[in-house]
Amino acid sequence: MSLPTLDLSLFANGSDTNSRQFASDLFRGLRQYGFVRIVNHGFTDLAVAKLFEWMKPEDKFSIAHQPGPDPQRGWSKVGAENSSTLYQKGLLKSQVADDLRDAREHFDQGPKSDHHYLNKWPDESVLPGFREHLEDAFERLEQISARVMEALEVALNLPSGALLDRMTHKGNASEMRLNHYPAIDLEDIKRGKVSRIWPHFDLGVITLLFQDGVGGLEFENREQHGTFSRVACGKQSDMIVNVSETLQRWTNDVLPAGLHRVNLPDYLEDTDAGTLPERYSIAYFCKADRGASVGPLKEFLVEGSQPLYREMSAIEYHQHRLQSAY
Repeated sequence: MSLPTLDLSLFANGSDTNSRQFASDLFRGLRQYGFVRIVNHGFTDLAVAKLFEWMKPEDKFSIAHQPGPDPQRGWSKVGAENSSTLYQKGLLKSQVADDLRDAREHFDQGPKSDHHYLNKWPDESVLPGFREHLEDAFERLEQISARVMEALEVALNLPSGALLDRMTHKGNASEMRLNHYPAIDLEDIKRGKVSRIWPHFDLGVITLLFQDGVGGLEFENREQHGTFSRVACGKQSDMIVNVSETLQRWTNDVLPAGLHRVNLPDYLEDTDAGTLPERYSIAYFCKADRGASVGPLKEFLVEGSQPLYREMSAIEYHQHRLQSAY
């Protein structure tokens, strides 16, 4: 199964007809699959390749993230975050084993304007240009996420700003993550207690993702729960966009979050011995302003429909959910 591929330039720079068609296709793809592939968003293959080159920070332990419910900043070691409990205690409240572990490490940053949860950067003398390059990428991804959300406002016939006013530039609480999945013996994966990342939903509004050519990303089939389809790698600049938990809450389940995992690539599925090569990806978790409500919007509570989620602030929800991952 292949995801719909949408051209963002048709919305950003196209005619009114093209913009509305993009918005309609975006909504239809996200509702049907939970995911779409977006191209012509402003990042070239070369720009993404350069980002991947920055994904081996030196002196990791001096910028280590302290586990807990606060927004993640700095480097988290392999196994620090447990995605399986995010799923278990999340929207579906599914029962999974308590001893499942993720085989990945990651570096997280927030906006440079965030003075409450400060970013952790390696010293410039250790990794010259790292901070500048990642801050620039963060701001570009923020702009892309805003265009995607603007298109969803059009598709959902919402007043201008109904979504964007809850995720402003001034109050930006979004995060960018550099994921590194180290090489691992296939035998460890096959035992069923370790995975690159277990099935889970993301916590924010939407996620923008770049991935390398190793493969393994899969999304759940909405019409056959419990089964997953692979996401082809495509070009390095191909951006995978998925619905996250906050958008599901805002729309009162009109746009359900996309369940996904990172599994074995197809060419290793029937192999029992050997090494699963290392994998890299870059995720931008577009999130609501911390003080914004993550309860359903009034536009989705019509004709006597009841809210499926209670009112609470985005930071309360974030801390409640993230606490389960450590």
